[in-house]
Amino acid sequence: TQHLEPEEVISDLLAIYPFKRFYLADLDAIFYQNPDIDLYNLLLKRFPEITFWIDMGIQTQQQWMTLNKIKRIKPVIASETLNDLNLLTAERNSILSLDFQYEKFLGEPDLWRQPDIWPKNIIVMNLDYIGAQAGPDIDLLQQVRTKRTDAKIFAAGGVRNKQDLTVLKQEGIAGVLIASALHNGKLSIEMLKEFLM
Repeated sequence: TQHLEPEEVISDLLAIYPFKRFYLADLDAIFYQNPDIDLYNLLLKRFPEITFWIDMGIQTQQQWMTLNKIKRIKPVIASETLNDLNLLTAERNSILSLDFQYEKFLGEPDLWRQPDIWPKNIIVMNLDYIGAQAGPDIDLLQQVRTKRTDAKIFAAGGVRNKQDLTVLKQEGIAGVLIASALHNGKLSIEMLKEFLM
């Protein structure tokens, strides 16, 4: 897609495949604590069949509640911005994003050491792999799988093609966050159908 506005990007992606779930990182909220709730509501109204996983840099229970009370939005708690581990214990319905960059865990060390407090849905996001066309970070995904065998793990970053999807499926990965491979056309409708049906 050549568009930049979220509505148009989503429309373009839905023209490729009828996805039921979208992940959004609200960078203004993450960096400046300025979430665009109006945009979230606009997207919900425009796309009534879609559930949105939204990372808005949640740091407090109040921020979590702001998102969680909106139907069809699942709050994503990112390790990079989380500073109160009690939020994970209290809000078991959350999606946790374990964030990594430069081969380091981004977040409180205690969070990495306590997989028992992680919720059942976990995104494993290696920021070095986002848009890098390097393939998924299988070693990192396996590390997380070893620490929390009962979780649904979603890979973020690096997926290039059908072969990458095949490897992730063989690794027992529950789902994948994909952007570049859709934007550049490396994943076709036929390939997606094979993995999403």
